[in-house]
Amino acid sequence: MNPTERRLIGHIAAAHATAHAIELSYAILLTRIQEDFGTRDVVMGAIATIFGWAFGTTAIPAGFLTDRLGSRQVLVYAFGGSAVMVGLAQNGWWLAAGLAGLGLTSGLYHPAGLSAMAQGVRQRGMALGLHGVAGNLGQALWPLLLTGTPVSLAIVFDWRFGFFGVAGLSTVLAVFLARAHLPVHGESEVLSAEELAEPPAEHKSHPRNLLTPLLLTYAAFVLSGIVYRGVITYLPKHLEEMVSHDFGGSFVSVALVLGATGQFVGGSISQRVRLERVAPVTSAMAVPALILTAIVGGPALVVVSSAFVFFYFASQPVFTGLIADYSPPGAVGRSYGVSFFAGFGLGSLGGVIAGALVDTWDTQAAFLGLTVFMALVVGLSITLWSLAERRYRGISPPAAVESAT
Repeated sequence: MNPTERRLIGHIAAAHATAHAIELSYAILLTRIQEDFGTRDVVMGAIATIFGWAFGTTAIPAGFLTDRLGSRQVLVYAFGGSAVMVGLAQNGWWLAAGLAGLGLTSGLYHPAGLSAMAQGVRQRGMALGLHGVAGNLGQALWPLLLTGTPVSLAIVFDWRFGFFGVAGLSTVLAVFLARAHLPVHGESEVLSAEELAEPPAEHKSHPRNLLTPLLLTYAAFVLSGIVYRGVITYLPKHLEEMVSHDFGGSFVSVALVLGATGQFVGGSISQRVRLERVAPVTSAMAVPALILTAIVGGPALVVVSSAFVFFYFASQPVFTGLIADYSPPGAVGRSYGVSFFAGFGLGSLGGVIAGALVDTWDTQAAFLGLTVFMALVVGLSITLWSLAERRYRGISPPAAVESAT
């Protein structure tokens, strides 16, 4: 990687870590907010779905804005919102409205950040893996700052200071990005009209229909997003109930550090192995780990939940890479917008699904229910692998080798 690529990765990695610190704050503070407001589990899950829906809804316009304005400009908008209104909430309605506003702005991040990584770094698999590592580290470290130690914000003060901290962090990052220059296409942050009109040679050399695999990948994002929203919302509560009430957030951090390792491993493997061959393996390994997360308790729960997080996040560089592979030239940002609307918007139903299961039974039932959706992801990834094998058998060997690298 050259210095420009390393600088790009550094800026986008910092932004990704912050985006997921914002996203995870509600889940980490959920138990304390619930105790303060006296709200039922299904309502807390519905509020998580509202945030998730807002977070995913702006992904589509973010994709179009990224293709038009460039990633850096959209990232400034993404971190221009404030979490202060969430911290000032006095009831569930105010909380839901504040989280919806926060989701609408922070949801601009993923299409912009991933588009920059996928197009601005030649070693795309490694770049996407490092991007994922940063997001997981943001998720892992933020619980420690909020609830994971005796001097964390929510323990020394209360849950509101967690959102005030998010607001300060976002403002600093927005100012920093506004002053940066992040070239993605040579020295430019956007494609010129001439480049859009003349697709790259690799897109001309393989005139095959990629619409079906692209739609299947979008569907995998929806199902995977349901699992993600349900797990990320209720894993802290599950660990607090099954392991330690006071320091469940610390155990979430342990699991998410393993997720960062999974992102790196998945990105490294995707540099050497065709993505469609990796996706079924990593997805399938996550299923038994999720089942065990539902049924075991005590210290073993920390181990198996960490294993699930590892395999789940090892899949992320693979599926995000497939979006770039299947997207038409000049529309990568828009494709990422659709995929993250699918994952974070439609997938946000996982919050209310898991919340309803917790309200009716318990957190163990919620994790067992989410296993069904993870199994469906495995089925879609096997279908993608099968389609890819047929497709590569239909092109000449040199072309197949080139397209696989």
